[in-house]
Amino acid sequence: MSLRLTREAKILKPNEYTQIFKGGKRARGKYWQIIAKPTQDTRPRLGLAISKKVTRLAVDRNRFKRIARETFRLAQGHLDNWGFVVMSRNAKPTNSPELSAELLNLFKQVTKN
Repeated sequence: MSLRLTREAKILKPNEYTQIFKGGKRARGKYWQIIAKPTQDTRPRLGLAISKKVTRLAVDRNRFKRIARETFRLAQGHLDNWGFVVMSRNAKPTNSPELSAELLNLFKQVTKN
């Protein structure tokens, strides 16, 4: 499996987001909230929902998105066929390794049976 984050690895359509929001498993951390649901695809997929209401500055929203994409890109080989929607929480941003580590823990927490 390639470590590239291709278009097929992203959730892009509103109805795909809706399906995950309706029946997905939820996990919350200090900085992230994840909703995940098994999909029919052969690979994991990522959707981002970083709200202006939660993270006011565009710089911070872009940072959260960048960290989420990179963490998912590196971990996608271990995530099977799940669809993930990642959202930021209203917390003061910290250093990137801490954000990345928490997101990895949430991925593991949601995907375990």
